[in-house]
Amino acid sequence: MIDTTAQAAVVGGSLIAFAGDLPESHREDIYLSTLYAQRATRAAVADGLEGDWFEYYRNTLKFIGWDVPRPEGLLLTSTDSMGHQVIQQISRRLGEAFSSPISRAMAALEQNQAALDLFESSSLTQQTGVFQMIPCIANGPNKIDLGLYHRQFRLYRSAPQFLFAQEQVRESREQMALLTFNTLYYAQFREKVKKAVLEQSLTSIRGLSI
Repeated sequence: MIDTTAQAAVVGGSLIAFAGDLPESHREDIYLSTLYAQRATRAAVADGLEGDWFEYYRNTLKFIGWDVPRPEGLLLTSTDSMGHQVIQQISRRLGEAFSSPISRAMAALEQNQAALDLFESSSLTQQTGVFQMIPCIANGPNKIDLGLYHRQFRLYRSAPQFLFAQEQVRESREQMALLTFNTLYYAQFREKVKKAVLEQSLTSIRGLSI
């Protein structure tokens, strides 16, 4: 079983953080469905079936009941580390309620080598990378608002702890969407998703205390 008690987790190439006290079942739904989408997208891109990583990822989430609006393209406004840039972008567009939990999760990630190794190995292939940051806030008993931040980039050189290193990005594309996850609607897809990623979830999800 995966650990759903922590308020944040690395899920493959995504960092997910929850503001406040959400039921563990809601956290599991978000962890497993995002892992499902990552797995399907990476397979499609590796097989040459899709060139737009984020478009395929969004469509996969839609296929399992997520309502993902068309994302907003972001302009780079800072030369800080990628981690600081993420927090600034989320804060600027979604506010402190979203940026605060992802900031705490990122601080915990920097201190957790096992989680950092998982995130980096899932996000980075040589100098090419892709990741998501997903802060989540409860919006009633069965709805969760999520800020879905996505970044694709190329580095000048391979670098450990690329989130926290001084800016080394050669090319970058940032996108963000605000969406609402309805757990009642997702219920019809839950068992399908669990079955698809059950074995992978044991090695691809690491909880973080924030």
